[in-house]
Amino acid sequence: MAALAFALILGSCPAVGRAAEVAPLPEVLRRADELDARQEVPAALRLLEDADHRFPNQAEILFRLAKQQSNQIFEAKTEPEKKRLAALCLATAELAVAADPNHAQARLSVGICLAKNFPYVDNQTKVNYSRRLKEETERAIALEPKLDLAYHMLARWHFEVAEMNFILRGIAKLVYGGIPNGTLAAARTNFEQAIALAPGRIIHRQQFAQTLLAMKRKADAIAQLQQCLTLQPVDKDDTEAQAEAGRQLRALGVAPTPVR
Repeated sequence: MAALAFALILGSCPAVGRAAEVAPLPEVLRRADELDARQEVPAALRLLEDADHRFPNQAEILFRLAKQQSNQIFEAKTEPEKKRLAALCLATAELAVAADPNHAQARLSVGICLAKNFPYVDNQTKVNYSRRLKEETERAIALEPKLDLAYHMLARWHFEVAEMNFILRGIAKLVYGGIPNGTLAAARTNFEQAIALAPGRIIHRQQFAQTLLAMKRKADAIAQLQQCLTLQPVDKDDTEAQAEAGRQLRALGVAPTPVR
């Protein structure tokens, strides 16, 4: 959240590259957020990479850069490339926390990027990352209690732990003596909090539907998935979640409601 070469972007939007060389940091961040909202990943990535060179060790730049690096995973063509990008975004997010340990969005970025790595690591590493994800997300909430994505990630942690298979549970018990309990009820509560804070975010509702399905509340899950198709995506994650909501509805035997 992309495959176009940067040279093509410069050809169509030459002002982006030139402006990034002279713009102050607040203006760069504003432009980066606009590019993110328009899902112009290559342009946002280049802008933030340039900004990182000009303003090194800035958490405000680094957590945004980590997001664009993770957005590239959606367009990556091979598993090794996806794995490389997942590791890269996590390393960048960790730099953001090192730059400012009390930056809520930097902490949240680490949690998100840990989750991005789950498909590409072994089971013991998954357990390690799961513990860290919960810790980083809870620290983000303590620093910024109205950060909707932090509640989203904590909800997903509870869902994944509640649904964890016996192999991962065995590893967790062997290595750590177990991991904190995760419950579907806690997942539901945190998803509801995320939706209350940002009712227009598609990712909250699409992931909440998974918890509702696990709780045998199919009709409520379908309602959330249908709602996903009526909302306007705000970034690449929302766009991907909206497409997944449509696929899930079809898998459930429900005709998706056309997007307004």
